[in-house]
Amino acid sequence: MPSSRLFGTDGIRDIAGHGNLSPEKIVRIGKALGYLLRSEPHLFWTHPETKRDSGARIVTTRDTRASGHMIEGALRAGLLTAGADILAADVLPTPVCSFLVGELDCTCGIVISASHNPNEYNGIKFFNAEGFKISTALEDRIEELVEDANAMDSLGAQEIGTLEELPRAADLYVDSTVERLINDLDLRGFKIVLDCANGAVTRTAPAIFDNLGADAYCINAVPNGRNINVNSGALHPDLTAQTVKRLNARIGFSFDGDGDRVILVDEKGIERDGDYIMAICGRHLKDASALPANTVVTTVMSNIGLELSLKEHGIEMVRTGVGDRLVTEELLRRGATLGGEQSGHILFLDKCPTGDGVWTALMILQIMNETGKSLSELSECMKKFPQVLLNVKVHSKPPLESIPEVRKALEDVNTRLAGKGRIVLRYSGTEPLARVMVEGPDNDTIQEMAQSIADAIANILG
Repeated sequence: MPSSRLFGTDGIRDIAGHGNLSPEKIVRIGKALGYLLRSEPHLFWTHPETKRDSGARIVTTRDTRASGHMIEGALRAGLLTAGADILAADVLPTPVCSFLVGELDCTCGIVISASHNPNEYNGIKFFNAEGFKISTALEDRIEELVEDANAMDSLGAQEIGTLEELPRAADLYVDSTVERLINDLDLRGFKIVLDCANGAVTRTAPAIFDNLGADAYCINAVPNGRNINVNSGALHPDLTAQTVKRLNARIGFSFDGDGDRVILVDEKGIERDGDYIMAICGRHLKDASALPANTVVTTVMSNIGLELSLKEHGIEMVRTGVGDRLVTEELLRRGATLGGEQSGHILFLDKCPTGDGVWTALMILQIMNETGKSLSELSECMKKFPQVLLNVKVHSKPPLESIPEVRKALEDVNTRLAGKGRIVLRYSGTEPLARVMVEGPDNDTIQEMAQSIADAIANILG
């Protein structure tokens, strides 16, 4: 189901080769971006006062999907036509692209990836000159130009851009990460399981943990272009849990396909999501007087248990809409540095300008080292309330609360919850799905409540 808007929650996504990711549209996207790099460079800065002149230099990466080659080729055609110079870094995690923007003095970074989504999807994510996700203002300008057929012919440059391949870009990131931590994090004796989701972290995570001394056991680390995220990684951490218990490992990390999120598995084989990560890190940083603004920023999807855990420790929790960019914007506005999503997309803005699953894993290991506690012991700081998330296939995406049947189901559930739970309704930014989240007193009750709302949605939009 094609999107009515080019940009979604995180960049541009669609079924590869169709809709917003048809070759023709991708060329237009590249051409529009290259033009804006030359004509409106101020849009590529979060803090304009720090602006430097990097010209129209772009670094590109992609995940392991076979369709990435097609998208990369079409993007290159558009960017080069518009006079942009491309530094092509091949298969690398999304956060590595953000890192390379600064490392290589570029004005923009592009990642070809659909993150945790199924293989048939792909996407295009953009970073600005400071390594942050691009602003809504820049998204709007790209979209205006792409949709203006008359403007396209005038966006070419007098001189075609250049292309340089970067075969050792992964080493820059691996070496930098290890160098930053080598004196503070000794992982000798740590048996660790890494689920690479047959994705981009296959190129970086094993090398980093090996260089820090860990005894790392990798699973789902043989990408073939079509097996990214398949029964693996952050969406399917059960294999990591089984492997942790079988190997008697200290901890397991399940990354997603593009490496910007991670789900933890403790030594008992219990999954620990992003809410646990934020509770553990927030409380530890507060104790170390290293939590700026005494605030953690998360989204409406985070469990109320996180809010209570942080409040108990004197930490303010702020919620935003879904999406790491909204979390980042709120962190910057408040002068805070720690935030993220229940999905395992965690932000440490004092370390990186975007979510990085490997850095998140390393921060947890550092806390384990400093406290001498296992992950299961650290996780005792938070008690999760029961939460159910249902996905409903839909054929269109009108505002959910504008549908009388859905509104009635919501009112009934809210009456039954009586203020002792939460409901979150939203559409997937990529797939033809409505997501129904209900949080409340017990699993059976909230499962029934969520199903009643899901049935109301399915009856109208299914």
